[in-house]
Amino acid sequence: MNPFRSLFAGPAAAGITGFFSPIVAGLSFYDELAADPVLFAWATSILKVAGVKTVARGLEKLPPGNFVLAVNHQSHFDALVLFRHIRRHMRFVAKRELTKIPIFGQAMRKAGNIVVDRRGTDADKKLLREAIEAVQTRVSICFFAEGTRSDDGVLRPFKKGAAVFAIDAQVPLVPAALAGTHEILPKGTLQVRARPAALVIGDPIDTTGMTHDDRDRLTSMAHAAVAKQLQEAQALLPLAE
Repeated sequence: MNPFRSLFAGPAAAGITGFFSPIVAGLSFYDELAADPVLFAWATSILKVAGVKTVARGLEKLPPGNFVLAVNHQSHFDALVLFRHIRRHMRFVAKRELTKIPIFGQAMRKAGNIVVDRRGTDADKKLLREAIEAVQTRVSICFFAEGTRSDDGVLRPFKKGAAVFAIDAQVPLVPAALAGTHEILPKGTLQVRARPAALVIGDPIDTTGMTHDDRDRLTSMAHAAVAKQLQEAQALLPLAE
């Protein structure tokens, strides 16, 4: 690992984000779709500057229509790897604290991400209800299903949000796993390290006819699939070197 690159990568990532954020916000004001190529370029630029090489498997399994992606959460670099490889109109369910970041927070809102405070308030529930129609008609949604970043990269139990959302929208729930991003930027640190990352997409789970009575079963199915895919992703890491 190049120590100079490690020292430089963090500030460079912040600078790149500061450059792209107002562009994303401006384009999204007129059309969310117009921001997609900029988001792809943002992710690719930061990964390149950080020296992060990636590999992906299973992209062909993504449904032709919209979906809910349930993925593990290891690092702030997770979204970058997802945007590098999943070239679809997709947005995230994100915690409200991120909206406080200057420029980036405004761009995140304008781009159509779903912002929640994770306390299950009536306002959160209203936002999620409004987003159901969106995922049925125009956008796919990504849930970091553990609810927060893992402290050590180990897969944690899933929250039920992704399952409930997929059931309410009656769209496929797609399990996916990321490996390696915890080593790039562990939780609680600011030092970016040039390590490989891998993404594995699993088989979509059909939610047609499911109700809220099935949410626990669907959550368990998604967790079991992601756990298996995480092992596959970890085995792929040498291919990204």
